[in-house]
Amino acid sequence: MSLQLESLASDDTHRAKGKDFNFRSFRRILALTWPFRGLLFGGLAITLVFAALHTLSIGGAFPVFKILLEEEGLSAWAHRTVAGGRVGATFAVPAVEEDGWLRITDMKQSSTLYEQGVRNFDRVKAGFSDDPHEFLNLLATAEAGFDIAIRVQPASSQDGEERRIKLTPEEVSTEYSILLSIASRIRSDTPEEKLQALINILVALIVLVAVANTCRYLGEILIARAILRSMMTLRAQLYERTLSKPVSFFAGEETSAIVSKFVQDVLEIQRGLMAFFGKFIREPIRAVFLITAALILDWRITIVVMIVAPIAFVVFYVVGRKVKKANERLLVGYGRMLGAITTSLQNIRVVKAYTAEDYERGRLTRVDWSMFRQQLKLAQLQAFVSPALETAAVFAGSLVTVWLASLVLDHQLSVSKFVTLGFVLSVLSDPLRKLSDVYVLIQKSTAGAERIFGVIDAPIEPEEDKGAVGLSPLSDAIEFRDVVFTYPGAEVAALNGVNLSIKCRETVAIIGPNGCGKTTLVSLLPRFFDPDKGTVSFDGTDLRVVTRPSLRKQISLVTQDAVVFAATPVENIAYSGEAIDEARAKDAANRAFASEFIEALPDGWDTILGEQGKTLSGGQRQRLAIARAIYRNAPILVFDEATSQIDSESELKIQEAVREFSKDRTTLIIAHRLSTIQFADRIVVMDAGEVIATGTHDELINTSPFYKNLCDTQLVNPQ
Repeated sequence: MSLQLESLASDDTHRAKGKDFNFRSFRRILALTWPFRGLLFGGLAITLVFAALHTLSIGGAFPVFKILLEEEGLSAWAHRTVAGGRVGATFAVPAVEEDGWLRITDMKQSSTLYEQGVRNFDRVKAGFSDDPHEFLNLLATAEAGFDIAIRVQPASSQDGEERRIKLTPEEVSTEYSILLSIASRIRSDTPEEKLQALINILVALIVLVAVANTCRYLGEILIARAILRSMMTLRAQLYERTLSKPVSFFAGEETSAIVSKFVQDVLEIQRGLMAFFGKFIREPIRAVFLITAALILDWRITIVVMIVAPIAFVVFYVVGRKVKKANERLLVGYGRMLGAITTSLQNIRVVKAYTAEDYERGRLTRVDWSMFRQQLKLAQLQAFVSPALETAAVFAGSLVTVWLASLVLDHQLSVSKFVTLGFVLSVLSDPLRKLSDVYVLIQKSTAGAERIFGVIDAPIEPEEDKGAVGLSPLSDAIEFRDVVFTYPGAEVAALNGVNLSIKCRETVAIIGPNGCGKTTLVSLLPRFFDPDKGTVSFDGTDLRVVTRPSLRKQISLVTQDAVVFAATPVENIAYSGEAIDEARAKDAANRAFASEFIEALPDGWDTILGEQGKTLSGGQRQRLAIARAIYRNAPILVFDEATSQIDSESELKIQEAVREFSKDRTTLIIAHRLSTIQFADRIVVMDAGEVIATGTHDELINTSPFYKNLCDTQLVNPQ
């Protein structure tokens, strides 16, 4: 299988143990976007415009249905609506009744009709005409305070008794004026007028939809820009905090697990924020506008919301908790998979040499099956949410549809309004459907955030005291006094009461069996660790009271596994965070005997060296590392001599480079070869975390059986 960046994930070192939504972590995620609030607020404002225009375009379906489905024209409907609004009642469509009568289907108690004894389902007619349209037009356009004589036929009257009353319409409101103005421009009384009106409305809707979707595009781009910038900030913060961690942090954390936090966990947070600002805010705004439109058409639409909303909340909560738990387990599986792949690929030679390809495939398959089960569980949960909500919405919508249909059959609701309500209901299901996975994504983002913030919040290298001083170049000696150090979690001390003095400009070789504390001892010099007991001092100054930068700038470090970055040879040699001096870098390469192989590379000095320097031999990598130390030109050299993958020619050149560079410098060499030991001024023999002997090679051969045994059994003789 291929290794995709999106598949990288961290282990569960810092994962939260809780199952519920972690509001604190999500609040910290949102805080990342605050510096880019201008982009966010701009995007949300434009999204608000989109929601309004989108709803307006949906509302435009009503006049379309009105024209297509009903004989009553748009203008006649507008006059009937305004007339009813001015007297606080709703009039049925004139065609429903006979002889010019109009039935009242819904009347407010504050209506002037109600005050004069008129009730729901009573019938009314103008006193001056039998034409209901003429009556409605006059009622819609009459000035406020104008009295209109009407006849009333109570629904409760058995003999059809009529009575006359006077009706005084209220003042025409602004919205009614706008409605009448629009209706006057859209004539739809004749078939020709209806067709032309339909064309005009559809053109207007097309323009409206185009503008609305342009706003949606711009809003999403601004929000995406803000979120992506915030993710850059998060990665920078995570990287800065990671680099500030003590070396002990990296000893207890797999590199692949750390790297995966920069990819998978940040990606989860990015998805959560995109869902939050892109859906969690936009879709409810759309829903509010759509519900408002539905309420304007008929208040009974609220029943749908009342039925669906509690069901949606319960589904979101229950499924969200399960998703977070499953996602945490999945991320653990991703970490194991990443570790398995990284280990096998980094050690591909051993895998092939021992014909272990089938074993590695089987190991990865077992991890993959474990991940598959968690992925399937996540897929099942996510797949459940949308259908569950949609089923609930259809159930509630069906109930309301039956109810509204009964009102249509009873002539209490027009066909066009019924169809428009159905259209709005179907569109309303879209934001609800899109919201179904938002809580899931936010839950997953908080799981990633907990791991990332676990790294960010973990202790960094101890802060230096305000009184910390800059360290002057070594002039006398380095002193280790009664030094004790134990690695975190270890039961046995790596260093146990070490006492050692190294004079300025002295070359000291440190030897001993594996695990005796050689590397730990020299790691105390740049303060990768601080001793648990005892002190390490330069010229009598305890290193714990000096600034780390002033200390580390005095040390050139060459590790046993020579580090090569994926960069050019010059960039590797001048690696220091400062401006590159190319001439100085090439001079350092000459002094380290590295120029000869660099110039033979395909692009010479411009060659990009492969990851971890895999395109170079062991000896070439070490010469490049020595060139880096020479370029730094620090007064102290710490050199961990490697024994693997170095041919005789490289060994001689490395030793010559180290001898030359160590002149007039304080040099500590972790030695594995007799040839290196013999040019040292002094040899320090270690065993089990203690210094057991010091002296020259000849002195130790005669006085230290342990040293003599090392020379005979472990130290490598030159070929």
